[in-house]
Amino acid sequence: MAGLYDLVLTPGVPGAPGPVQPAGPLTAGPLTAGHLAAGHLADLVRRSADPSDDVRVLAQPGEHSEELFREVAGLLDRDVLIAPSSADLRHRRYGTDGDGLFDAVILDRATREPVDWLVIQPPALATPLPGWFAVDRGVVRPRTGVVALPLPDGLALATRADFVARRAAAHRLRTGAAGLATVAVTVRAGAFLTSDYRGTQRVNSGRRLAAILADLPLYGADLRLWLTWPSDPAEQRTLAENLEDLADAVGATVWTPPPGGAVQVLDDGHDLRAVDRAGAPAAWHRHRPAGPDRSPAFRSDPAGRLVPATGTGTAARVVPAGRPDAATPTGTPAAATPADPVSASERPSVLVEPRRSAPSGVPWLGPGQCVNAERFDLFVASTRPPGKLAGGGIPSPDLFLVGRLEPRPAQPARSGTYLLRLAVDPGGAIPMASIRSHVPAYLQHLLAVNDTYLVPAGRLDRLRLLAGYRLTGAGRLEPVGEDREDPEDREDGADGADGADGDRPVRIDCDGAWHGVPGLPGDVRRWPSSRVSWAFALVPARGSAPPRRWLRLYRRPPAPVDGHLLLELRVPAGRAIDVPATADVLDRLPSVRSRAGQLRAAGVALIAPSRNYDRLDARRVFEAVGPAWRRRRGTPGGALPAVWSKLQARPRVDGGPAGAGPVTPGG
Repeated sequence: MAGLYDLVLTPGVPGAPGPVQPAGPLTAGPLTAGHLAAGHLADLVRRSADPSDDVRVLAQPGEHSEELFREVAGLLDRDVLIAPSSADLRHRRYGTDGDGLFDAVILDRATREPVDWLVIQPPALATPLPGWFAVDRGVVRPRTGVVALPLPDGLALATRADFVARRAAAHRLRTGAAGLATVAVTVRAGAFLTSDYRGTQRVNSGRRLAAILADLPLYGADLRLWLTWPSDPAEQRTLAENLEDLADAVGATVWTPPPGGAVQVLDDGHDLRAVDRAGAPAAWHRHRPAGPDRSPAFRSDPAGRLVPATGTGTAARVVPAGRPDAATPTGTPAAATPADPVSASERPSVLVEPRRSAPSGVPWLGPGQCVNAERFDLFVASTRPPGKLAGGGIPSPDLFLVGRLEPRPAQPARSGTYLLRLAVDPGGAIPMASIRSHVPAYLQHLLAVNDTYLVPAGRLDRLRLLAGYRLTGAGRLEPVGEDREDPEDREDGADGADGADGDRPVRIDCDGAWHGVPGLPGDVRRWPSSRVSWAFALVPARGSAPPRRWLRLYRRPPAPVDGHLLLELRVPAGRAIDVPATADVLDRLPSVRSRAGQLRAAGVALIAPSRNYDRLDARRVFEAVGPAWRRRRGTPGGALPAVWSKLQARPRVDGGPAGAGPVTPGG
């Protein structure tokens, strides 16, 4: 099922993905947290599934396994579907003539009636709202139509990439305003981005969005759009035209934040506020339909909220986090309490970089991007303490960093993560909302976050570490170490060469990439480039399992090694990593720390990640006979793990040749 990753688990054996088998229960006993660690399961899914897929666990969970998979859901930031502890897992064929496909169904152990799957949402983003898939009488079914989540007096339009985050944000808005409809939507290229449950995305004009919203009673009403304006002036003009078309098509007054601004949920979850490009409360902009003008039914208050135009005003109280939280029924703002010392950064002005600028180091990022025209500060999350960055760098699976103007991570983070305040010199960061390239699916939800910036590896020399903070369980920031430079005391254009921070550069430490090879980034040079090719692997003759992370491959047969066999492997396109080519690319990125150079120096030419073992086909087996390899007869070919297992189990036979004399592998 598209968008659903099936994880097949057997008690006592580390889980591995595989096809659903049309036969009885998959397991015979309970699966508890003692069998597998959540981190191992999450790592397996990351290396095997699409970043936006939900996970369905095909196993018989034990009574305590729900907590295990709740932790897995939190590590993956996606939904995990499991069977209740009182149910059994079966497979049934669906179809009018009994010839349909098999699918997993869960039945109550006592009544044998179908029961629903448990949908476990990430704990930090958990809501009572539905998931991407429907669960009906023990079966998981794909939904149809436009992806929309309920809001008080409105709906939130989402895509596959931002569904979990959008669902959590929609749940935070707990109340609506009488006579005011609310629609949350992502803006792309000055238009409105929607998706259906097949994952197909569409960029809609204002009139097309009006058709999508046809079920809402909008005529003559007021419509508040929960969106983020693009930073590109041309896209802003396009969006303004689409907003006018939307207002005309639905016959409603449309309210949006000011150009360049965004919408935020107040901390108490009772309302939305508009903010400007610097993150300060701002007045809502009114887009009215064609026809006679009428007095607006709503107005903006000092906190950036939309309130009825009649009656007393309200004022926001500023809490230590620096955001409007509660209101006082007075006509003037309440006295402000001291703001949190970790304040948001000012949004920098941007310009289009020359097309002949230094390479970014990110393969999918084309030239001619918008970059910051002035120095500013950026907050970037790190799993490594600030005091240890000098010896390694910021751990990242990518050849870039993503940060925000606000002191919070760009992605959901667990307690114990660190937040770094970095100074970014001109030309060092690219606003996510203005990227002029196709962005990978796992980053597309950040295009709607107006204060998010991407720093390519090729621009890390324009960053310096200013301060570090620890994220606590309550979401607060605790300073780590001493702020060696106060950003408020810096002068514009100062390069910091005379300060203590001049020797605190920022580097990336390659870690946690999708392929599972430690020390290599996710963007590697794959091999073979376009078609099937052949390679060789040395395998211990007995007493070993396939390497847990990666297997070294050879383009040509290596010299015979005692106690080892040689496998001739058929490698499909892109299933191995070309180490020298990857190292050559990373050599041009001095701010990236990786193992590619060490592997190249050790003579490693090719690497097969463990997630691709099943795709490698072992055709022939050779054993060392003196200075040559001799083919071993009687060993069937097949997928690498299966052949490896057979070779380890094969009894040793002394005496007598195993083949017809020395041969040349690959010949």
